[in-house]
Amino acid sequence: MNKVEKRFIYLIETPTESKELFIRENELIENADGELDCPLDTILSRYHMAWDDLFQMNAATVSLVEEDIAERRMIRSISFENLRYYKD
Repeated sequence: MNKVEKRFIYLIETPTESKELFIRENELIENADGELDCPLDTILSRYHMAWDDLFQMNAATVSLVEEDIAERRMIRSISFENLRYYKD
């Protein structure tokens, strides 16, 4: 019997496109509530990105997503609608 492969991604949605940032298994952590999590900063850094880039892309949402061959399940989502970014 084949093992169903799961993978985790950060899905960045902008007004014009969606971008997927893949998460490696060793980047996942279990938070205090027993839920899977992954620091967004870690993944952005690996893709040579920073918070600035998300704002420049006009990101609407960034979602942590678990997916397998049959479905996608959103674990959590960050809305950028009311976020402001101030640089020193």
